[in-house]
Amino acid sequence: MALSTIHQESIMVSVSGGDQLHVKRLIKNRKQPGSPIFMLHGEVEDGRIFYSPGRSGLANYLADQGYDVYVADMRGKGKSWPAIGERSAFGYHQIITIDIPALIKAVSKRSQMAPQIWMTHGVGGALLLAYYARFGAEHGNVDRMVHFGVRRCISVDNWKKRFVIDWLWQKMAARLVRWNGYLPAKSLHFGTMDESAGCYQDNISWLAAKKWLDPEDGFDYGEAILHCQLPSSLYFAAAGELAYSHPDDVRAFIHQLGGHDGRYVVLSEEGGNLQDYDHVDMLLHKDARKDHFPLVLDWLENSMTSWQEKRAV
Repeated sequence: MALSTIHQESIMVSVSGGDQLHVKRLIKNRKQPGSPIFMLHGEVEDGRIFYSPGRSGLANYLADQGYDVYVADMRGKGKSWPAIGERSAFGYHQIITIDIPALIKAVSKRSQMAPQIWMTHGVGGALLLAYYARFGAEHGNVDRMVHFGVRRCISVDNWKKRFVIDWLWQKMAARLVRWNGYLPAKSLHFGTMDESAGCYQDNISWLAAKKWLDPEDGFDYGEAILHCQLPSSLYFAAAGELAYSHPDDVRAFIHQLGGHDGRYVVLSEEGGNLQDYDHVDMLLHKDARKDHFPLVLDWLENSMTSWQEKRAV
């Protein structure tokens, strides 16, 4: 079956210091755009975690279903400019308080303020939820959230965690940041994108900290999120991931968000899935499009139908 034509557009969003943030828009029908979806990636990656040239990614899949999809590249990553280097003077505070607001406003402007669906991967979910804890609907309304492998802390203990997180990420990467002024993750195959020294240090500080605080001004995201009315949310964890986003750490983070309408799904062969996916494969594996992407679509369609019914009352 031939795939329908998907129109693609590159949007550049200006932020402080003259930096430019790139957003890739995928849309099937420009005259009648569907509900807007905003996607935010995690550390050592860019927006390509959500799309691919072969159109097998989640962004491609949802655009094919008629959604108006916006995939962000965080500051210095992907097609955002300038690329991360030793002069990159930003961390999580700037991403949460400057970059995400600018991105949300850009999506709101193009979608005529329609309620958005937010989708994230990895630490991108913690950053977007920190933004929501701090600003709520100030820059754009969100109706639903879908998170893949979201977590803040890593508390599990196993061989992969000790090797990948304790040794590679916390020890070896720290030396590389000191030597280079940033983390050259791409050239060392730590990931597909480099990290600024600030983002790396902030990630380390969040890994084991009991309190979820802003690294720069101390804003208590953990306390603030408990006073927010989170929208209905769908959380995916991967049974094959033992380090970056172990199902136990994903579950622990969901609990930290307080009571809300959340559905938690562990992708596993034992649970009926085609694979025991890992942190990256849950979005990029060739089986995802026929395995759990339809679950995302079904959840969205049912949720959006309920929203439309409530709005009509």
